[in-house]
Amino acid sequence: MKLKVLETDEQLKEDWKNKIIVISKSQLTNVFDSKQYKEIIDTLKYITINKIETFEDKYLATFNFIFSEQSITGSRVEKIGIYSDFKTFSIYVTNNKNLLSTKIESLIEKGLDHSGVFINLISELTENDYIKLESVENELNEFADKLISEKDLEKCTKKISAYRRVLIRYKHHYEQLNYIMDFFSTHLDLFNSKEEQKQYVVLSKRIPRLYNEILYLRDVLSQIRESYQSQVEIKQNNLMKIFTIITAIFMPLQLIVGWYGMNLIMPEFNWAPAYPIVISVCVVFIVVVIIVFYKKKWFK
Repeated sequence: MKLKVLETDEQLKEDWKNKIIVISKSQLTNVFDSKQYKEIIDTLKYITINKIETFEDKYLATFNFIFSEQSITGSRVEKIGIYSDFKTFSIYVTNNKNLLSTKIESLIEKGLDHSGVFINLISELTENDYIKLESVENELNEFADKLISEKDLEKCTKKISAYRRVLIRYKHHYEQLNYIMDFFSTHLDLFNSKEEQKQYVVLSKRIPRLYNEILYLRDVLSQIRESYQSQVEIKQNNLMKIFTIITAIFMPLQLIVGWYGMNLIMPEFNWAPAYPIVISVCVVFIVVVIIVFYKKKWFK
């Protein structure tokens, strides 16, 4: 079995046997006849999800190869398509041919065949995901601790939305990988060695655990969102408390202003000390109310 990385203008039609061919999306017509393989070309050109389909005795698989960064929030995704019978040939479609060819070459050197290379690529895809998910869990826990004292709640909203998008992407990712594992569970004959079958068994257990971990992180994020809503409500309640204090202080004063603002002749109008007494009563009332509110800790 040989690895063939197709050059830009190189043509290679039907000469696939005993080869793993790596091409870019722009080279699809260099390998496939545009009329005979139109459906396959369209599928490989527009890769959206992880899936595997059967075309007679051939298989068409598409999946997202996620680079092994330590945090899933910073992960970059390379979309890869594969057309193969997993026995005699494999055609890999990617826009990062150097990355993929390097990984495939190292797997070929281990003596793996077509199905072994594919299953080990998926294994590499998920190898460090436990570390990445643990890192996200730690980030969420730190975020939850800081949320209590965070003043910029708008910043928190953006961060919660970012985590939500990432977790949804990974949830769909593991769901779709599960479908691929389900496919191979009914095609174990594609694995020619016990080592490949062992690798499949490991993956078939690893991916559901990763999926469950994502569901757990989603629940953690839901709890953080509830805590965020509580902080927003507390902030709103504090604002309403300030308005209540201001209203409680000035409403009686407004009553006095309305009372003496009436176009009536009151007896105290002709009494010289009346004006300073009214002012003194207002000042004393304000001071008493502030002292009462302070003792009740309304200003905290």
